[in-house]
Amino acid sequence: MISEEYRGAKQWSRDKQAVFTVFWISFLCAAVGTMVFFAVFDPVDLGGVFDAELDVDRDSGYAIGFFFFWAFSLVCSAITAFLVRTAPKRDAQHRDPQD
Repeated sequence: MISEEYRGAKQWSRDKQAVFTVFWISFLCAAVGTMVFFAVFDPVDLGGVFDAELDVDRDSGYAIGFFFFWAFSLVCSAITAFLVRTAPKRDAQHRDPQD
């Protein structure tokens, strides 16, 4: 039973919503990117491309790849969120300067 004191979910600030949205979207993009990339490439074979003595097991390669994709998509999502939030308002162009 729901208590009478419950007034709904806590409201997050706009900044907090933007931060968590960026993290969530970048996480999902990294998951999809990792699946697609490693469906084509084997992480064990990729370890030898950079250094012949570099011995990376499969699980470590998947983890490194995921965090690389996550960092890359995090930067892209953060830049997008920044540009959207700092863009001029649409209706500002259509306002009459006489008002």
